[in-house]
Amino acid sequence: MDSLLKDKAEENTENGHYENIAFIQPQHARDRRHNQQELAPLLVQSSRNSSTEFLVQDEEGDLEEEELVSPPIVSEKHRRFTQCCSGARYYRKKTCLVACLLATLLPIIAFVIFSAIYFSPVSLPSIPETSQLLSAATSIRLLTLNIFMRPPGIKNNKSDYKNDRLEYIIQHILPSYDIVTIQEAFAFANRRIDHLLAAAFDQGFYYHVSSPRHYPWELAGDGGLLILSRFPIKKSNRIEFSRGVHSDWLSYKGALHALIELNSTYIHVYTTHTQASYDNGGELNLDDTKVRLSQFADVHEFIADTAKDDTHPILLMGDLNVDAAVHNGSPIDTPSYSSSLPYTMMMDVLRGRGTDFNLINKDPSNRTQIQYASTWRLDNLTDMAYKTFGYHPVTFGDYHRLENGTLVPAETTLTSHNQLLTVQSIDRILWTGNRGHTNMSLGNVTIIMV
Repeated sequence: MDSLLKDKAEENTENGHYENIAFIQPQHARDRRHNQQELAPLLVQSSRNSSTEFLVQDEEGDLEEEELVSPPIVSEKHRRFTQCCSGARYYRKKTCLVACLLATLLPIIAFVIFSAIYFSPVSLPSIPETSQLLSAATSIRLLTLNIFMRPPGIKNNKSDYKNDRLEYIIQHILPSYDIVTIQEAFAFANRRIDHLLAAAFDQGFYYHVSSPRHYPWELAGDGGLLILSRFPIKKSNRIEFSRGVHSDWLSYKGALHALIELNSTYIHVYTTHTQASYDNGGELNLDDTKVRLSQFADVHEFIADTAKDDTHPILLMGDLNVDAAVHNGSPIDTPSYSSSLPYTMMMDVLRGRGTDFNLINKDPSNRTQIQYASTWRLDNLTDMAYKTFGYHPVTFGDYHRLENGTLVPAETTLTSHNQLLTVQSIDRILWTGNRGHTNMSLGNVTIIMV
């Protein structure tokens, strides 16, 4: 620019004109900047592709690089590019949000669908018409069995061989009986019970009643109860207790009922599995005992609701988790001819008489506190095992006598180490047969070790 001005000045000198002499004087930096600002509009085209201009050359011929000071110029192309970038950022945020939602919802949806299928009961074939012929039988074989088939991962020792034991039960136990009540057949998070139902159906157990299934989001499993019958079940019912205490809180325990047709007559069959005791050696626990007594009251009411309007025999079988034996320091191989306090309280509640809570509360006032009394009674409800043997047979924590006379645990796979050799009697067969003009009787009770 200086060169341009000098050329103009020299031309004017030659023509004898000396105006605008001050304009061609050497300029300081601030004057240069002022002129640059005035000339900036003329340089728009060149400044679009470059952020700097070489505008000033001093008289000595040195180039001086200065940044063009001018208002920012935003082109239409740049504006479209900015809008495009903003749209891209919005699109990326939206895509990220959708991806996060899908990553959260898809596993939940998949889990719900999986649970709805995996936890649902198995579908069994149609019942053959020939099954009705069994109703003409004159005798039946009954069994109550706690199969200790708990959900996966739950075991007392290194392994409880669930699959192996289930196959043994299917192949060697079921074929010998006509009606079987089963406890701890938990269907939660496994298909073993469905396998048992299918195998039992193949053996002629065309009728069954089972505990309601429950799903993981309910934070509890099913009650693990099952009634299998070769004879027609004409009516069935189920109840669930209030949640128990300790680890029993994780299971919806309850009771089942089946009205079974036998030789033109009927029998009410019930099974239940009540609150367990979690003290060492089967010791009495007050909290467990109170929960169990309330559950026995529920069972009595359940029986009344389903059987009080007829005269059919009543059979209640199951693992009632009440040790009937008296442990008074005698050797473990000494039979218990007497009955424990928890057992007598249980029987009183099941019969509808109610029980005195002061027996376990130890109220200093010694006042009677009868609870769970009912207007409907089962006074002749009989413990058939006790009636048969005259003592309470061991059904849990049993012993085996070696040839040298030493007593050792009968089994150590399923039983916790603190329950070994506790010789408890907790499984029951309770019977009321003389309800009217029926000729049905129950006998030949035996204890088997599985």
